[in-house]
Amino acid sequence: MLQKIYKIGIQKIHFWLFIFAMLFSAMLVAGCHVFNLPQEPSTIETVYITDFHWVDLILWACIVVIVYLLLQGICFLFSSVGTVFFQKERSASQGKWVFMGSFVLLMIFWIPYLMSYRPGGIYSDTVDSIHMALYKDSLSNYHPILYTLIWRLMFRVTGAFSGKGEYGGLNLFTEIQTILMALALAYFVYRCYRWGLHKAFVFLCLLVFAVFPLYPFYGISLWKDTFFSLAVFIFSVFLYHVFSKEREDLSPAQLALYSLLSLLIVFLRNNGIYVAAFYGVTITLLCLLPLRKKKIAIKVGTASLVILVFSAIIQGPVYDRLGYNLNKSTESFGIPLQQTAYILSTDGKVSEEDLEVVGNILPPERWRELYNPIVADTIKFDPDFNRSYMETHAKDFMKTYFHLAAQNPVKAVKAYMLATMGFWDVFESSSTAYICNFHFGNVEYFMSDYFDYYLDISFRNLVEPKNYISSALFAWLMLGTIFICLAKRNYKGIIALMPTFGVWLSIMAAAPVAFSFRYVYALFLCVPLYLIICIHSFKNSHS
Repeated sequence: MLQKIYKIGIQKIHFWLFIFAMLFSAMLVAGCHVFNLPQEPSTIETVYITDFHWVDLILWACIVVIVYLLLQGICFLFSSVGTVFFQKERSASQGKWVFMGSFVLLMIFWIPYLMSYRPGGIYSDTVDSIHMALYKDSLSNYHPILYTLIWRLMFRVTGAFSGKGEYGGLNLFTEIQTILMALALAYFVYRCYRWGLHKAFVFLCLLVFAVFPLYPFYGISLWKDTFFSLAVFIFSVFLYHVFSKEREDLSPAQLALYSLLSLLIVFLRNNGIYVAAFYGVTITLLCLLPLRKKKIAIKVGTASLVILVFSAIIQGPVYDRLGYNLNKSTESFGIPLQQTAYILSTDGKVSEEDLEVVGNILPPERWRELYNPIVADTIKFDPDFNRSYMETHAKDFMKTYFHLAAQNPVKAVKAYMLATMGFWDVFESSSTAYICNFHFGNVEYFMSDYFDYYLDISFRNLVEPKNYISSALFAWLMLGTIFICLAKRNYKGIIALMPTFGVWLSIMAAAPVAFSFRYVYALFLCVPLYLIICIHSFKNSHS
């Protein structure tokens, strides 16, 4: 009898859900060893990881059981609501009024933001793009050329080049970005309505979009990440819309939209080409292997390959020839620089040859003085940092880095965990690049609060973030959705998750700072889509 119960229990354990429970529990245990004391600047004494012990293994095993049982409860809930969540698909004629009404409602709710933070939050990186757009500095792809050219268009339309001032361009950029944010979210509401989702869910999405500050805040935050995240969000919704239905081929219009959105993703942020390469390969493989959609796989694979080759040529030889790729190598070495600095700062094993290479980049004592566990900029932008050597001897540095990591594996892992903590540890959050609701790092432009000036009401005090949500939370929501799709064999749902999965992986591979919500804002935008995919997985379950 006991053997029969045991056998049934094992059979009912979902392999993929159990794997997720193991990973999530490992994160919870590891997070208990991370200490990030509130002190500026951060040092190895204030941000560190304590050693692990055998007791952690017992704790991990206990947490795995609890997390798995919670997952089973969540899955039961998804399965229960699936029958009423998806209803009959609705017509386009009905949907257009939902789209228009949603857009107008969002803009009305967001007017106070446009009034209170005029002309928008300007980050120090944004000032660099503005200077390039105004011909004050030379163009550099350190800040994506496409983003800078958008700025130049705004200034040209508002007459900044004919002496009418720069604030017109700043205001226009903020207004257009906010409109695009409202259009993207209204489109999602429209799609939810057309897909036949329950009207209560459609209304709830619209209400959250209207009142939750992290949506309008990114409309008035003048940095490249908003445009990039909107492109990833729309692309993910598009993929779900296309692949959630039975089809053997893609129409020319669908393939064209796939290509256009991919190009925007590639050229709006410098990690975009890696994101596009990741989802291009994974979507092609998913279409080819488990889904057996050969025609779609060939079209998606071919389109992705053409886009990547074209983008690599433009961002490589063409930008090199035009002088846009200065310091290209250095910017992708954030994690190796952090790990090298940690090893040097904690007296790790370092050979004379390794010391010579790192010494050519920065004097050994400076590595220790400048090391900040949560940001690589203190090293990269120090006057003593030899960028020219780094650019011309990138292979030598990487060879030295791999040797140092092999000689000091525990230290290398600890340094990596610290350098990416905000993207994997749900316990950790920060105000660093969370939103841009003030003019950070510049003294050229000022912000006006017209809402307070005309109405004598401080709207800012009402919506200012008091607590900061961890970026890692949305990463784990995404990963949880992927594992649910794997457990229920919903490979079509996984396709829609590949763009945001690629965004997260690219940040985990080369995070310049340990905290920056803007880097993974696309994951936040896609949370309602994750929920739909989860419930859809149980509606169309194959197991």
